[in-house]
Amino acid sequence: MAKKEFKAGLYGVAAAVLVAVVLVGLTVFAFTSRYNAFSPEKVAQSYADTIVQTGDGYNALKVSLVSKEQKFGNFVTNAYMTPYINDGKDVKQNEIIGTGSDEEAQMLDTVYNTMYDYYEELMETVGLQNYDEFYSLYFAKLKEVRASVLQDDYMDTDFMFSVFESNVQTYANKLTGTKEKLAADKKTVIQKASTGIYQELYGEDYKLTTAVTDTKELSADEVEAYATGYKNRVIPIAQNNEALANTLDDKKSSAMKEAFDNLNVADSIEAVDECTVEVTNQNGDVVANTKVYVVKIGNSWYVDNSNTDTAPLYLVK
Repeated sequence: MAKKEFKAGLYGVAAAVLVAVVLVGLTVFAFTSRYNAFSPEKVAQSYADTIVQTGDGYNALKVSLVSKEQKFGNFVTNAYMTPYINDGKDVKQNEIIGTGSDEEAQMLDTVYNTMYDYYEELMETVGLQNYDEFYSLYFAKLKEVRASVLQDDYMDTDFMFSVFESNVQTYANKLTGTKEKLAADKKTVIQKASTGIYQELYGEDYKLTTAVTDTKELSADEVEAYATGYKNRVIPIAQNNEALANTLDDKKSSAMKEAFDNLNVADSIEAVDECTVEVTNQNGDVVANTKVYVVKIGNSWYVDNSNTDTAPLYLVK
């Protein structure tokens, strides 16, 4: 199946539509997330469903403990983009950027498509459930690819998010298929129709449903032991990234270390539920299942992504 290419030349035509869609999506997601946060089953189901429907382990983390002490976007920025940000006034971009020329479009296409190939490779070899390794490798590669293609050392967060989130969406489209979309002129095709892998596996009118089929509440002693286990899982992540943080200037180093330190919320865990999530297709056949651990802090529940095996939820291996 041919992969969807990023067409920089069409960006100006599609930008207004894309911004509107993203804003609406973010508003709905934020409202739904706040509502679901009070129910362990709804949090577990939401987390699993985001991965099942589009293979999106990235946005799924927005209801996880990664996002407890910081906005998820800020975590990704400070923990993984910071080492590669190079957007000072004295840093020049390739002069072709911003010209709107065919040559610029081709160069940007090369960057986006090269990174998509690498994104797919990481999905197969690392997986977004191992987000620390995934993001570390991805953004290091992006710096290398940009320098090779654009022949400059410039990197800012807008560029990094743009490429990464485009890859996330392209991967989702590969699974679900796409419908043809036209620009406001009703003539320019900004997205071609395509058949997705899910349609090939489950049928053109496939439907995947996630549901929590069982919930087990851990005892007080089990919660205490669980919190200790959680601390033992996240502290090494901070330690593994400390050496890189120490190579940065004081401001960047502090931001990076704080992002990882914020992961350790073990002392705040008050309750833990083990939720069994089942995935069925339109025929009622069970196509996947896994256990999702959710923890309560204050009045809200969060998925413990460090102890949840999401591999079965990525239906395309």
